[in-house]
Amino acid sequence: MDIIIVCHTEFGFVDEKTKAVIYEKRAGKGAREGVSNLIKIAGKYKAKITFAVSPEVIDCFPKNTSHEIGLHIHPGWEEFKYKNFKWIVGDSFLKRNCVFNKTSTALADYNYQEQLEIISKGKEYFVKKLSYEPKVFVAGRWALNTDTIKALINLGFTHDCSAYPGLELNNSGWPKLKRISMPYMPDGNDYQSMGNLPFLIIPISRMPLGGMAGPEDIRKYGFSWLKACFSEYYNQGAPLFHIALHSPAMTDPYYIYFMDKFFSFVLKHKNINFKFASEIKEYPKKEIKENYLYYPFALNKTLAKFFLNKLYH
Repeated sequence: MDIIIVCHTEFGFVDEKTKAVIYEKRAGKGAREGVSNLIKIAGKYKAKITFAVSPEVIDCFPKNTSHEIGLHIHPGWEEFKYKNFKWIVGDSFLKRNCVFNKTSTALADYNYQEQLEIISKGKEYFVKKLSYEPKVFVAGRWALNTDTIKALINLGFTHDCSAYPGLELNNSGWPKLKRISMPYMPDGNDYQSMGNLPFLIIPISRMPLGGMAGPEDIRKYGFSWLKACFSEYYNQGAPLFHIALHSPAMTDPYYIYFMDKFFSFVLKHKNINFKFASEIKEYPKKEIKENYLYYPFALNKTLAKFFLNKLYH
């Protein structure tokens, strides 16, 4: 099995009480310390990381890393809230250097020409600052469309890691993708359908009940649920497991501990190959079915508490 770890690299911190990631732009440690801590864990297990870097955090990103660097774009400028926290989603570099006729932070809300300009500006700055041409892309809020794919191809990108199977958004999303979806080349008229565009979409791995396979949803579903998800993929011969996370999570000992523990668990299995996202190619067709038999044994207190809170709030 191939494994990719894609880290969305942004400013932010972890709320100590809820363990939620708060994307506060004044928290530079989300990019600096988060990246450094993940690199240390990866080194311990000889893992490869693909860092999808937002333009505004480039100056905080370590130079001369041996890991892969891709581009992460949040267009627009919007305020988001979680409990008592407020923060801005958007990119300060793009805000200064692009003309936005709307505030939306979803690329899919912009037309082709606007998306082309936004991504192009981000890439130009990326190359200037890092002397590195990105081939991997991740859209902020997982929100792209067919125009995005065409713009990415025209700008020399080869891989996208924005696909969140089952996610429904206003003007985009991934509702057509099954929870367990493997990499595919998209159709020129529908980015969610298989086609023959010279570009590979790599969906993230998903847990049942809505979680993404990665450390951040452990706070909701528990570590045993993530392990069950990996077992579901691995024992059915899935060729790929795609772990997604955000760099601010790696500033908190809670997530550092579970990321380390998950790497240790994964490497107890045979034929595990860590790869960069750009190394992934389309696999021979194989249907991987959802198999819930792994999950009853993974029920835990964290999961029960999460759903009781949802039920009564």
